[in-house]
Amino acid sequence: MRIGGRVAGLAIAGVLAAAPALAQEMRPSLADSFRLGSPGGLLCRAQSRLTDPAFASMFDRGYIIACRDAASEVGRVYALRLGGDDPAARLDAARTERARCEAAVSETIDELGAVEVRRCTLASADVGYRVYSWRRGDTLYVAEGLGGYDPALRLALRSIVADRILPGELAIATTEMGDPAAFARVQAGTLDRDQALSEGYRRNNSGSYAEASEFFESLIARNAGEGGPEAEARAGEYLINQALQQSNLGNFAEADALYARARAIPSTNAVQLRLRRNFLALHALNQRRLDEAMAVLDAAVAGLSAMGGAPTAGAEIDPPTARAINS
Repeated sequence: MRIGGRVAGLAIAGVLAAAPALAQEMRPSLADSFRLGSPGGLLCRAQSRLTDPAFASMFDRGYIIACRDAASEVGRVYALRLGGDDPAARLDAARTERARCEAAVSETIDELGAVEVRRCTLASADVGYRVYSWRRGDTLYVAEGLGGYDPALRLALRSIVADRILPGELAIATTEMGDPAAFARVQAGTLDRDQALSEGYRRNNSGSYAEASEFFESLIARNAGEGGPEAEARAGEYLINQALQQSNLGNFAEADALYARARAIPSTNAVQLRLRRNFLALHALNQRRLDEAMAVLDAAVAGLSAMGGAPTAGAEIDPPTARAINS
């Protein structure tokens, strides 16, 4: 019994030890999706596409590249069978309306050697776009997408050529973004509402006011076609933030108009009312109107006094509630 148990234990241990190796040996060509990069960097995945204008036969494969900080794709990678018409021409035709590209040059990429590279700019914004092409045997391999995600494009290309998951730490290449505000505009359109709002606040806190403005402007536009109290409440927050960005940028007349629109939206939300008050004070400070800023901060916030009274006078946060909040 002891010998049998030992043999069984060794067999189980062998299976467990082999599991990581099997995961590493997963072939992208046989997977619906696969991870790009090593843990610790930007999390990106390649997700297979079933149809694409670039496909001409059952042997063609394509993937979209999606990253955690973007709600939609940041690039694509292809393995297209050569023969018949040129697959590169099909991709060029599909890319014509999306980006303007320069002539191809040659660059060296690890494990691939010389790769054809085209530097492009999105037609809709001053944002860098890259196209990598490499041929081997009867297959054309292409990776293309936003220049800011260039490390993910390169790693995706190497991975489908090698047909295995390759290590590599990913990070947004800020030097490849082009105009930062334009890149923020593109990113704002890809993020979901909550992510875009958080990113707008983060850019404001870091002093990137033009970029923050793009996020709040995008949120205002996306919210404009919606109705109801929730949309109205969101509009107030987006407008007051956009007003602050314009004030920070020195566009005081535009900021005044946005502040007026925001303050015209009724609210009893204590956070939003204080936000309006504080941002209006900051607007005064930006114009060096110190006395006006102090007057704004000293004035009572309309609507807050009605929120107190007997029901909340003895309210306190007990230990269980405190633990729940902190968690």
